[in-house]
Amino acid sequence: MDFLGESPLPVALALVGMSMIIVILLRRSHRYLRRQKRSNASSVRTEQPSSKRRHSNLDAPADVLRWEVQMHETARELSATLDSKMRALQALIAEADRAAGRLEAATEDAPEAGESRPLDADEPRSNVADRGQVREHQEEIYTLADYGLDVGRIASRVGMPVGEVQLILGLRGQPGD
Repeated sequence: MDFLGESPLPVALALVGMSMIIVILLRRSHRYLRRQKRSNASSVRTEQPSSKRRHSNLDAPADVLRWEVQMHETARELSATLDSKMRALQALIAEADRAAGRLEAATEDAPEAGESRPLDADEPRSNVADRGQVREHQEEIYTLADYGLDVGRIASRVGMPVGEVQLILGLRGQPGD
């Protein structure tokens, strides 16, 4: 069966028929798609897009509304408490950093074990006369003890006898300090 060997009329008619079928199918699909677009465009949704409401349903029972208000107030109070605690913690951290800096400076400036601190000529050897200096020595001794230094090392760093340092540390927890 030689399709091209036959006369050109049946071949031409077959091609024309196929072309017509293709055109008809294309037009129908085009119409179908146009209807789909039109139906989607004409069906305007009357619902508003869902957005999160800031307020609860106003038709809820009064107990629920009162509970919700209490929860908001509690959340605000907790937030304020946390903020104040954070500020206090930051202040304590800053104070600890300053104290660590003072301690490092004091340990660098203090004489090492075995070295003696030079005394002023008018400063008594056994005691420091000025009450402010005694308090300053006490705070330094307490700080060094808090950092774990032993009594001998503290005594050499502050330039006081070991017995006095032991006495100051022994009086630490007693009232009047």
